[in-house]
Amino acid sequence: MPATTEELLELHTRIRACVVCPLHITRTQAVPGYGPVTARIMAVGEAPGETEDREGRPFVGAAGKLLTELLESVGLNRRDIYITNVLKCRPPGNRDPEQSEVEACSHFLDEQIEMLHPEVILVLGRHALARLLPGAGSITRLHGERVRRGDRVYVPLYHPAAALYNASLLGTLRDDMARVRSYLEEEEARRIEVRGTPVPVLPEAANIDQLALFE
Repeated sequence: MPATTEELLELHTRIRACVVCPLHITRTQAVPGYGPVTARIMAVGEAPGETEDREGRPFVGAAGKLLTELLESVGLNRRDIYITNVLKCRPPGNRDPEQSEVEACSHFLDEQIEMLHPEVILVLGRHALARLLPGAGSITRLHGERVRRGDRVYVPLYHPAAALYNASLLGTLRDDMARVRSYLEEEEARRIEVRGTPVPVLPEAANIDQLALFE
């Protein structure tokens, strides 16, 4: 059975209360994720940054603004997408996640994926790639490519923060996002052909009442 908004919010509550790894000592608050339980597309980044740690929502800083711009450039609204990170708490100084932290937090991401059953996951950066597609290859080789695992499609992309620090990646990221749009359209066509169902991968108008629960 599909998960309900209440079940997803209960998971968010458990994430906010988690004290399993030492990151809970230095965090302002945990950052579970944001988006509707009906989302067919999920975006997974590395970890919250300073702004996310303060506000309690993922991708609300400079990298988040770029992500929003990239999504809108291909006709996607981030309010229709469920956005989260591998780690739910900010590492001090925005350092790279440690393996022990990833292991302690991984079950939360697994639960989110199980609840939402997204058909497409945008894998943002090398740490998300290592967690979701271990052994598949490097982000420099796989960025913009479609990786199918069963009924789910993964699209590794450079993390938006990387493009902020290295302007040469911005054009690549824009090109890769354009490919994402074509992948989504192909997935819709494929599902109709295989399953005979009209339910779209590409999101329709957001349910504002439902999304208000995540503000």
